[in-house]
Amino acid sequence: MLVIAAIDAPPERLAALRETLSSREQDRYASFAHDEHRSRWAAARGTLREVLARALGRSPAQLVLSYGRHGKPELAGSSLRFNISHSGGVALIALGQCEVGVDVELPRPRRGDDIARRFFAPGEKTRLFALEGPARADAFFRLWTCKEAFLKATGEGLSRSTRSFEIEASASGARLVWARGIEDASQRYSVHPLEPGDPYRAALVAESQAITLRLHHWR
Repeated sequence: MLVIAAIDAPPERLAALRETLSSREQDRYASFAHDEHRSRWAAARGTLREVLARALGRSPAQLVLSYGRHGKPELAGSSLRFNISHSGGVALIALGQCEVGVDVELPRPRRGDDIARRFFAPGEKTRLFALEGPARADAFFRLWTCKEAFLKATGEGLSRSTRSFEIEASASGARLVWARGIEDASQRYSVHPLEPGDPYRAALVAESQAITLRLHHWR
């Protein structure tokens, strides 16, 4: 299941969400230097707790989260797998019975060509630089979200080089071509570009080929 939620919350809503956070999360909340970043992070994390609580029939504050070697959150004592990403005023949450990773991006002007040259695999660069103008800029963000989602699905994060795997993305879909150190990567993982609503770009990667995507708007 996929959930998309607005995280520019009014004060009353933000206060209610903050009350569900753990002491570790409260410390993280306090660490942000800017009010906007602090509030959006708390709203995203509080909404995640609401979504997980609804799925498990518990209260948000009762949930105990643990963290993997590279910081990926997990639910202690549950087989439910989940992941969250947020950008701008939107959070994207994925839940499943297999490992999942999601990424959502609010496209902003950036040196996409320079980033691609540094961080994309050779095949990715060849396909990207065959495009021009707005088509290339859009393809950059679509591919970037797919790559970020893969790093989150494996739980490796940026401990894995973004050049150590290749994703082929097009208007019709995406697939993992290869990943260093994972011999069956192309059969093991599925890649799903998402349409969360313009101007956002997003993607889901799942450690399964047999998944059903259902997008819900959280109220």
